[in-house]
Amino acid sequence: MAKFQSERVRVNAPDTEVFSFLADFRNFRDLMPPQIVNWQADEQSCSFTIQGMADMSMRMVSKTPNTSIHIVADGKNPIDYTLNCFIAQGSEDHSFAEIVFDADLNPFLKMVASGPLQNFVNMLAEKLKEIFAARS
Repeated sequence: MAKFQSERVRVNAPDTEVFSFLADFRNFRDLMPPQIVNWQADEQSCSFTIQGMADMSMRMVSKTPNTSIHIVADGKNPIDYTLNCFIAQGSEDHSFAEIVFDADLNPFLKMVASGPLQNFVNMLAEKLKEIFAARS
């Protein structure tokens, strides 16, 4: 498994708010890059197309209130992966978040996809930070 971990970002909201946002896939649309098209989501699952590349789908399999969300590949995907969102309370008005993407990549795919996947998790964390900065 290849592991791609975002920086730990400070989010200007308590852990309860960040968890509530991340616990509903309908909110993830705001985190996705412009290359994501055909977005469909309900609270527990989503599917989308990475423009010019692949169709993906995933679902939430476990949630630990205000602490973590565990997401897995669902249905037909080009790779097997998990996406984990970790949240930690900082103080009354802020928390910290970190995104970890684990993927089962062969050596060639790992070489080709490592940069884009690392950028992806960093972008998810940064967009989460921006969304809550805009709310305060």
